[in-house]
Amino acid sequence: MLVSIVYMSRSAVPFDDHALAELLREARLRNEALGVSGLLVAKGGRFMQLLEGPAWSVDDRFGAIARDPRHGEVKSLVREEIARRRFDGWSMAYRSLDDRDVATEEGFSPFLSGTMDFAPEFDGTSAAWLLKWFRDRELTDR
Repeated sequence: MLVSIVYMSRSAVPFDDHALAELLREARLRNEALGVSGLLVAKGGRFMQLLEGPAWSVDDRFGAIARDPRHGEVKSLVREEIARRRFDGWSMAYRSLDDRDVATEEGFSPFLSGTMDFAPEFDGTSAAWLLKWFRDRELTDR
């Protein structure tokens, strides 16, 4: 059984572009080993991530993230069974001050720049709506 989880969290430590690229490399290794794919969106010290894969793997990854001291205010938003993966090969999308600086990083996606959208079969789902909502909002600290 495949599932997907969408969650939000707030960074408990500063993350610059270098730290985000390192996070991508670490997450990619773990996720590939556990059969987890998805999309991580980082913006203004906040994260929204969709994890997908076998239920035990996704639940394991989400539990580890919830315990990670780098994350605060971890909130699960959507958990659903899925028939097939929607982000096979995707790991992270993030936007720096200049996307050209990070465009060569493996796993980079222009999703946050608004120049790409989701496949039609995923576009109408609640997970897609949440990810677009996150992308299109100016997020401010409390």
